[in-house]
Amino acid sequence: MSISKMKKLAVFAHKDELDAIVKRLMRLRCVDISSHSDGTEDDGLGLSRIACDVRRLELESSVSDVGAAIAVLDSYVEKSKGLFPAKKKLDTDEFVRDGSAERARVTVRKTLEAVKRREQIKTEQQKASADIAAARPYLSYDLPLGFSGTDTTECFLGVLPTATDLEATGRELYRVGAIANLLGNDKNGIYAAYFCHKADSSAVSALLSSYGFLRASFGGVEITAKEYVKRAQRTIKAGAAEDARLEQELRAMSAEVELLEVLYDVESTELTATLQKQKLVTTDSVAIIDAWIPAGREAAVSAALDKFECAYETSEPGEEDVPPVLLKNNGFASNFEWVLGMYSYPQYGKFDPTFIMSIFYFIIFGIMFADVGYGLFMSVACFVAVKVFNLSKGLERSLKMFGYCGISCMIFGVLFGSYFGDLPLKFMQSMLGIPESELPNLALIPGDSATLAILFDPLQNPMGFLIFSLAAGAVHLIAGMAVQFAILCKNGHALDAIFDIGAYWLLFAGIGLLVLVPAVGTWVTIGAAALIVLTHGRKEKNIFGKLTKGLLGLYDLINYASDLLSYSRILALGLAAGIIAQVINILGTMMGPTVIGFIVFVLVFIIGHLLNLAINVLGTFVHTSRLQYIEFFGKFYEDGGVAFDPALASEKYTEHQE
Repeated sequence: MSISKMKKLAVFAHKDELDAIVKRLMRLRCVDISSHSDGTEDDGLGLSRIACDVRRLELESSVSDVGAAIAVLDSYVEKSKGLFPAKKKLDTDEFVRDGSAERARVTVRKTLEAVKRREQIKTEQQKASADIAAARPYLSYDLPLGFSGTDTTECFLGVLPTATDLEATGRELYRVGAIANLLGNDKNGIYAAYFCHKADSSAVSALLSSYGFLRASFGGVEITAKEYVKRAQRTIKAGAAEDARLEQELRAMSAEVELLEVLYDVESTELTATLQKQKLVTTDSVAIIDAWIPAGREAAVSAALDKFECAYETSEPGEEDVPPVLLKNNGFASNFEWVLGMYSYPQYGKFDPTFIMSIFYFIIFGIMFADVGYGLFMSVACFVAVKVFNLSKGLERSLKMFGYCGISCMIFGVLFGSYFGDLPLKFMQSMLGIPESELPNLALIPGDSATLAILFDPLQNPMGFLIFSLAAGAVHLIAGMAVQFAILCKNGHALDAIFDIGAYWLLFAGIGLLVLVPAVGTWVTIGAAALIVLTHGRKEKNIFGKLTKGLLGLYDLINYASDLLSYSRILALGLAAGIIAQVINILGTMMGPTVIGFIVFVLVFIIGHLLNLAINVLGTFVHTSRLQYIEFFGKFYEDGGVAFDPALASEKYTEHQE
């Protein structure tokens, strides 16, 4: 409904207390620390930036390590924490003072060392398994695997292709001076060792290569294949035993995972504080903090700073200042602030459209996705999640918004007679055997067949739904123009409001009267058009410019018509959801009132309608947002504000409590 008034905060603190002051301000959750503008060493004021780069890198590494250790130990915790576990409330400063933080750091180091060693063991075991596979074909070979010959002889150990003619190969090799020692064969080839005099080694090597011989690579291995395999097996066995011991250690350390979670928040808070200190400047002994605070939290900030030996003052923003924007809305509208934030925040001191946008968002979302069943599911799921789970503030607001939109879906679902589409009617007809002629038809504007709608059924009366959608759009557009009208009047530009907005309202009224009372409508339309032509160019200096711009003013009617037609997307989204639901209901009831039919009905109902819900919630969210951003905001919105972004202490797992 409004934008919080901001005040500038300037703090002059001793460097020794800077860390504690920054953390205290972070815990207030209402201090947006700014980067100091006079931060160079050459400014002549003796100011310099605080050197925090090394500390920042240390903390980033520490936070990463603690997070990794938590992920490891969490896998060994037997008791489930639930999807959104409750946060522990404790004094995190005392956690550091009493040595718990150092104990947690030791656990982190041991955890990561154990993980690293287990990875090494895994690599060693994989290598040992590969060594066994490589040496197994040579188990009958009595010489060391790495034996390559003597001073006068050379040994070729390796494998021939399985299709090799050993008898012919043996004769050829014998002819060049080689003796074969066949060791065995498998699907990969024939294993053998060939011995020859060194003088014949080149000829033997060339001949073996021509047969596709692949020489084994066991360079430096001075033991036989049997001993080589046994050594690898011992490596695997020892590694398995050590890995089991390390796993037990990790399982035991998982009892301290809550300590690590506290440490994570402590280190993350320290990292955030360090990043904030990088924005500041200091003299040899004094640090300067520039920040923005909401005017309503000035007393809380003063009370916190009074606990330190520091000087501070608050002041009003100057003309050159660009204060950050903190939106202030009621319990309903505040849940829609994040939708506004996805577009752009309003400029500081300008109009905050969140409240009026939230009302239209609620209504248009409901019209687009009008269904009692889907709306009830959305509302119950979202509000129960908010009540049961410990959610972040942002996620909680998002779920509440969709919960409220679910209520709107139910309201318009009753008006349009949609209960998971036409499920009640289809169930009565196909599963209960009630004739179509006996099904109810409750609509004030009846269609061609049975319906539970109180107003009309969009699927039976799409033209009526289009008119309804465009009417809702017209109200939305006129509301946007009304906001601009009020802003102009508030700023002392009442004539601009009358000529630039009121004249178009008169033109719209005239066009409407052309249908109802043509004679009156004609004169009202002509009068409104004349008013626009005569006043739209009033700021131009010459008569030609005034007349030209006045005539161009009438062209805006095309823009308004184009904006109005954009609301036909309400029809498209509404019909899409209804038709998909109708198809799902046909598929679910097509097997009739049999045992298998009821089973199929339940399965199709659950899967089909969940998919339809997911698809159309996303589509409705996107298109409802689009109508706010383009058609509605385009009439009055002054965006470009910078969101108020206070530095916050980490509360992923804990809440600080003194």
